[in-house]
Amino acid sequence: MTLEQKGEQLFAQLACNTCHMNPNSAVKAPDLNGLYGSKVELTDGRTVTADDAYLRESILIPGAKVRKGYQNQMPAYQGQVSEEQIVQLIAYMKSLATAGGGN
Repeated sequence: MTLEQKGEQLFAQLACNTCHMNPNSAVKAPDLNGLYGSKVELTDGRTVTADDAYLRESILIPGAKVRKGYQNQMPAYQGQVSEEQIVQLIAYMKSLATAGGGN
């Protein structure tokens, strides 16, 4: 399996798709389609680029940079996922860069 495929599998296993890829979810979470490489406005007014560093931090410490229009409801995965798994998840999220509009 490729890194992207392993990341997609892990994404589902960790139930990330429940909130991030489900518009009918009770938890309002950003859609990840088209996110990688886009500009993200944060609740504190700053704008950052959704690059590897941003995604890594968002997985490990989701409250560090909360996207405007959302509340931090995501659990922190620091100590819960390995470095290899983080790389896999980021590879999967990168593969979604052309999948949509990055809302």
